[in-house]
Amino acid sequence: SKEIKGITFGFSRSLARRMLGYAWPILLLGLVGILGQTFDKMVYPRLQPGEEGFVQLGIYGACVKIAMIMSLLTQAFRYAYEPFVFSGAKDKNSPEMLAAGMKYFIIFTLLAFLAVVFYMPLLKYFVPNHAYWVGLRVVPIVMAGEIFMGIYFNLSFWYKLTDKTWWGAIMSAAGAAVMIAINILFVPTYGYMACAWGIFCGYAVSMLFSYFVGQKKYPIPYPLRDIALYVLLAGVLYGCSFLTGRLHVVLQLLANTLLLLIFVSYIVRRDLPLSSIPIINRWVTKKS
Repeated sequence: SKEIKGITFGFSRSLARRMLGYAWPILLLGLVGILGQTFDKMVYPRLQPGEEGFVQLGIYGACVKIAMIMSLLTQAFRYAYEPFVFSGAKDKNSPEMLAAGMKYFIIFTLLAFLAVVFYMPLLKYFVPNHAYWVGLRVVPIVMAGEIFMGIYFNLSFWYKLTDKTWWGAIMSAAGAAVMIAINILFVPTYGYMACAWGIFCGYAVSMLFSYFVGQKKYPIPYPLRDIALYVLLAGVLYGCSFLTGRLHVVLQLLANTLLLLIFVSYIVRRDLPLSSIPIINRWVTKKS
């Protein structure tokens, strides 16, 4: 066609330099992230030698699979949200949009966190070996770490939008260094619990690093008060679930469902009224 015939091929050094300058820190960021996620499993047999080390690693690996629910949610959010952000990057309301996106991300990841820990008496059967259930205590810690990772991803837009992606490499390296250090120092004494806390602390460092630097380089008006209230409520409800753990499993699930409904009702009352949900909105309109 005429369009294809009109195409000319060439190589622009300046464009290639700009592209590589933007992309290589993101590549390094990804490699550091993969290292942080796999380091504990790679070195665990060396830090806990013998057959017992492999047994403990098996327990940890089996139980962490439940926590990967949060990782899947974060990835789904990332693939849906990132193109949306870049398409509106030049919009003057972009900072407010990023702030709202962060708020709703935290709300729904906290909801997922509570749902998993409240229904652990059922979800634990996804770990078929009952002897491995002793390791389920790592699930809330790893899930909290995955929430930090998701927040860190949301915070990362400031250096992507300002073409300062090398900050991402530095922040990811700092988090990975903390994660690796905790594993090396504490796994020989505390076993797989140190792996879980390594994930928690490593992602927390990257998250906080990105927030404080980002607010200086590309200020975004995050609704910290609203976010803090949601985190506080989720923490209180999670604490209450320890009390319900003493009940019969049926009563425990009923009590935990009530706790979850408290969180859902708080969301609906403050930030997601039923009239704003398309399908439910039709039903509410008909009723009124």
